[in-house]
Amino acid sequence: MLRFGRKVEIVLACAVVPCALEVLPASTVLRWLKRTPRRNGDAIAPGRIAHHVDRLLIRAPWVWHYTCLRRAAVLAVLLRRDGRDADVVLGARRRADGELEAHAWVRCDGEDPFLEHGDVRSYRALRTPSDPTSHDP
Repeated sequence: MLRFGRKVEIVLACAVVPCALEVLPASTVLRWLKRTPRRNGDAIAPGRIAHHVDRLLIRAPWVWHYTCLRRAAVLAVLLRRDGRDADVVLGARRRADGELEAHAWVRCDGEDPFLEHGDVRSYRALRTPSDPTSHDP
């Protein structure tokens, strides 16, 4: 069972990070994620963190409601708090009808994608905070 302090930390991250993404450029928020201070204490299994984040964001209204970018950014913050090297990866692909489709996911400790529900192999990574070079999809 999660301790009360960790539950509060997850709820606060789910409340603050999506709001920051709404009022600030995503590039600014993603740079700030890299500065997330590490927390002292025991780490939680990443799957448990993702489970709680998903539950909160799926049920949340308006600017807090689940999107891939909000999920990835919140997870990156919480994983970095646990001492992991987590980044948000932004990717894009062209659908069969020619439309451009974007997606965001987490890269953590060299594993890409990390805690992702679907397959992201068809997306081309555009940018990560640790690799700020841009690519054309």
